[in-house]
Amino acid sequence: MFLAWSPDGYALFAGFESGWALWTTYGKLIGSTFSADNVEKERFNDAYLDGLCDGAWLPGGVEIALVSGKRMSDESIRKSENIYILELARSSVTGMFNAQNIARTVLQTPSKLLVYRGYDQSDLQTLSTEQTLWYHVPIPPTYLVDNYPIRQVSISPDGRYLAIAGRRGLAHYSIHSGRWKTFLNESMESDFVVRGGMCWYHHILVAAVESDDMYELRLYSRELQLDNTLILHVETLPSPVVLITLTGEDGLLAYTHDNALYHFIFTTTKDTVMLRLVGQITFHGIVRAPARVRSISWILPEEQLREGDPSRDVALATVLFLVDGKLVVLQPSTTEGGELKYEMRVLFQNVEYYILMRDLPATQRQYVLPPEELNGFPEQDLNDSLWVFEGQDLRVWMDVKDLLAGSVESKELPPAVKVPVDFYPLSILLSKGIISGVEVEIVERRDVTFSFFRLGSRTHLFFNYLLRHHLQNRNEAAAIGLARQYEGVSYFEHALEILLHDVLDDEADTHPEQEVAVLPLVVRFLSNFPEYLNVIVQCTRKTEVASWSHLFSVVGSPQVLFEESLSRGLLKTAGGYLLILHTMEKLSSSSQDMVRLFSRAVAEEDWDLCKELARFLTALDNSGKTLKEALELVELRSPGGDEEKSFMFESARRLELPTASGGSSRDNLSPISSSSRGGSPGGGSYLDVP
Repeated sequence: MFLAWSPDGYALFAGFESGWALWTTYGKLIGSTFSADNVEKERFNDAYLDGLCDGAWLPGGVEIALVSGKRMSDESIRKSENIYILELARSSVTGMFNAQNIARTVLQTPSKLLVYRGYDQSDLQTLSTEQTLWYHVPIPPTYLVDNYPIRQVSISPDGRYLAIAGRRGLAHYSIHSGRWKTFLNESMESDFVVRGGMCWYHHILVAAVESDDMYELRLYSRELQLDNTLILHVETLPSPVVLITLTGEDGLLAYTHDNALYHFIFTTTKDTVMLRLVGQITFHGIVRAPARVRSISWILPEEQLREGDPSRDVALATVLFLVDGKLVVLQPSTTEGGELKYEMRVLFQNVEYYILMRDLPATQRQYVLPPEELNGFPEQDLNDSLWVFEGQDLRVWMDVKDLLAGSVESKELPPAVKVPVDFYPLSILLSKGIISGVEVEIVERRDVTFSFFRLGSRTHLFFNYLLRHHLQNRNEAAAIGLARQYEGVSYFEHALEILLHDVLDDEADTHPEQEVAVLPLVVRFLSNFPEYLNVIVQCTRKTEVASWSHLFSVVGSPQVLFEESLSRGLLKTAGGYLLILHTMEKLSSSSQDMVRLFSRAVAEEDWDLCKELARFLTALDNSGKTLKEALELVELRSPGGDEEKSFMFESARRLELPTASGGSSRDNLSPISSSSRGGSPGGGSYLDVP
């Protein structure tokens, strides 16, 4: 067995005698051979899947060299004569942590970039696991050959541009045109190295570089060639840059090794774009090791955001640091002498990444419904939420202002909402209500003699967990306000169904007291939406029958719900309740309901439902007698004489559906001609049974 940390420290590889596994810093499993079939592995020639004795990461952290080995009966280890190179894909966040790289997922491999495109797809396409959601961008060999490995990758907030930086220089790419731009002059490319990161402001690339013992922020335009004579602006700093990140609509934060935070704003003239320094502050005595700071963000008061002087931002901002896996908040205050001081508090530990949603550009934030669409319920968007991934699950504070207020007023922080995930989450699609991520599986095909790994997209709904949190806190109005924000997504009904199922699953066996039970609140909450009846029936049919009695003790009688569905014209939903009634009650007790539903389906020419009802009756009685009698009762078949009545319709009566002409509904049915059915001329009706 051996252990090997990746060069950047974000992954741990473990080789065992029977396979290997790969974990993130705080223990999320992201790859393993133990899921493969041991019998099948013997058929393949990939010895590295079946046991390792040694391995080492290669520079760049996207490849690892492996030596397979087997322990023999005499306790010796027989090593393979081959060295296997395993290629990996790492997130761009590992090389450069900023909100833009978290908001739009980019994976880096040794020779190409994989850009996730689910943000701009329709709701259902985003949920797809197909490889078409990934856009492949080959890294130009002319840059790669001299500057491997690629250390940093940056994507623009709108997803249109990419930038990479290796050992020296940089290059950038337009997804729209599919073209790379590199330095034509090799001496200019090798003249500097990117240290401190890159970020995009519209089509302007900001790069923190080191050149000839000078530390600079350079602005390159995507529309111009990469040439030192065409740099839009150069800002010189007194020490190396640790990181840079965008803030607000036109702000840039730069944190340096001398423990200083600089605040710039972009100023645009007719001919160029420039940086203007509007404030700076130092954290001496607060942050001990600036080089260990991985990310920085700040939160400004609302009035300062709307109409404040940017030069006052540094004095009023609450600062978030991610340092040594701890998410730390620094809240400003003033002493009696008017001096600025900070109160420091650790919000969370073992943090792999976090994202403050207000750092996202306006195009990626959640659309806020106008008051008239909320119908008096409070506004509950998530544009001020804080998301933290702590190695296993995501934690969410829905309003960061409440979190900061709680950290000042008391020692206890307000609880975060836990969103469990069984894959590695890479990005939060706020407007769609889903978390996107990836998982890896080993593919073993019988037509080849080797196995390979396939990267699959995964998505997970999150707003059902937030709705439950509001309901557990007895805040139904907030839950309704939040649900209104997602009412337009195509899987909204499915999310409500998951919410009901999870709560029912937790309370069906425990039967909590009325004061603490959440199920009644969930049911009352669901009744505010037109999908209510269908959510109940779909959840019931996917739940153990033993839990039905508890559900309907809260929801009400399924007979009443059947009647309500029928009165609203929700025939398929009514059919679902009919199945529930047959399961919970005697079969003959709902025969009248079956005939009524069948008659409505015939009257409205819902032949798909008629077919389902006919199939159901056939399953109940293989002889076909029950189906024949049902068809007679709804006037779809001539009476069968004095045949013995079936057990189901022994008490049912013939139903006549009046029509405009006073005739029966049968006169309105369109018969299927002999040419289409192969029967006699003027053949029977659509569901006629021979």
